[in-house]
Amino acid sequence: MKLSYTLGKADFLEYQLYASSKSKSHKSRRFRSRIIIPVIYLALGGYIGGIDGNLFAGVMFAGIGVVWFLFYPKYSKWRYKKHFQKHIKEHYQNRIDKAVELTIEDGHLLTKDFTAETKVNASELKELIELPRHFLIKLTTELALIVPKQKIKDLEAFKNEILELGGSYIDDTQRQWK
Repeated sequence: MKLSYTLGKADFLEYQLYASSKSKSHKSRRFRSRIIIPVIYLALGGYIGGIDGNLFAGVMFAGIGVVWFLFYPKYSKWRYKKHFQKHIKEHYQNRIDKAVELTIEDGHLLTKDFTAETKVNASELKELIELPRHFLIKLTTELALIVPKQKIKDLEAFKNEILELGGSYIDDTQRQWK
């Protein structure tokens, strides 16, 4: 099977957001930011309201903590997306809208783009991840090949050929960036 396609900014963004959603450090950083800042504001509000006797300021600080806790997920989602868009513009600008070829044959993958040709042995395949609009072929080196679904004529045949080479299948078609 041979595929020819180009990868745009949206394709790289999808990969970056997926990788971030699976990253333990990103998850813990977002969780800490959501919890620690409201706790600080609530404690400050309790201190100011209780010890200093300034009830209005105490309620204001506590309110800010509650608002932060409720709206931080939306802010975080927006902020990470903006960060990755800048990252893609800065680091992937030479790869955007360039032709890529992926060939599956004889127990290996051949990839070819404007800079190099790469032969990946079947033993290096770790996972085939299916997203709503892409397939990610993750290698044991933690690198991934991005394949837009719209460029594949027969999705089932593609899946079967990759899975025959090895690796596991992960169905993340219901995943959304949160």
